[in-house]
Amino acid sequence: MKKPVIEIEEGKLLVELKKQFYEREAIFAAAYKFTDLCSILIEPIDDHSVGVYFKPFKDSDTDLNKIAEAFCNEALDQQVRLDLGKRYGNIRDLIVKQAFAPIKNLKEKIDINE
Repeated sequence: MKKPVIEIEEGKLLVELKKQFYEREAIFAAAYKFTDLCSILIEPIDDHSVGVYFKPFKDSDTDLNKIAEAFCNEALDQQVRLDLGKRYGNIRDLIVKQAFAPIKNLKEKIDINE
């Protein structure tokens, strides 16, 4: 099994993500959650992969391995959210629309036997 986090030089780590599994939006959303902990750079590696590079801020004792590993989980979480949104977003939109519809309209749509 390939290691998800690779140390490319002292104090700099790389996480390589495959484009077939992770969309740009998911990668950026995941990276954004860690921008307060370290410096993050996202660059294409090739046509099939994206590299996410982690580097500590100056004078920081940040554990980059933990951050990079947490990033891997967050990227997966963000991708699953995107996939679920695409798959079930229309249902969510209908529920929200119905939840905020005026009660009068709701009563007209439901046959209530009194």
